Amino acid sequence: MDSLNLGDLKSPDTERRAKAWHELQKLIESGKDLRKYRLYFRSLLWYPLQGVRESAWEHLQVYKTVGVTGIEKAFSSSSDRIKLTAWQHAKEALSLGLVDSGQLSKLTPHFWRLLRSYFPTVRKKAWNLLPTLIEMGIVERNDGSRLIEFLRSKKVGVRILAWSKVRILMERGILDEEQVKQNFQYLVEMTEKDSLASRRAKKILGEFGWT
Repeated sequence: MDSLNLGDLKSPDTERRAKAWHELQKLIESGKDLRKYRLYFRSLLWYPLQGVRESAWEHLQVYKTVGVTGIEKAFSSSSDRIKLTAWQHAKEALSLGLVDSGQLSKLTPHFWRLLRSYFPTVRKKAWNLLPTLIEMGIVERNDGSRLIEFLRSKKVGVRILAWSKVRILMERGILDEEQVKQNFQYLVEMTEKDSLASRRAKKILGEFGWT
């Protein structure tokens, strides 16, 4: 296709892939009709190789211009890593109209699963996304009870991340002080052993200034 090899969009070589996306954008700007490749473009959003997948998500304007639909499937992928990439770009996808807030709200159970992911990096990045989803109105006050469950999680790696976001959750009105105090024992409990989680728990405890 002119100077573009569509296969380069999924090349593991970063420079080659970036050049392919650049050429694709030039073709679109020239008025080239690429609608017949929409399913191929969409498949890149859940491509197994992270670099390829992220390059695709970084070019959502292309998806909007070409008329790609059905990208909401990525938000419920069986792969935590693919699902995480999608949720990391939820705000842009929403602003471009590639998904709507109703779709994202229905898909939040898949985001909750990321908060307790087996993979520590995925889990941490998902918790860091939480303030953005609150800002977008995807996570709301009525999700408070679900988030409290994470404050009580048997998995210390999940529980400490949940407590690290409690101040933000209170500031945004998702949780109130009474709800947090009722579950304070689950934070205190983590300070009783000598571990990285214990040291983090002690720091969080000190920030509250409660006894």
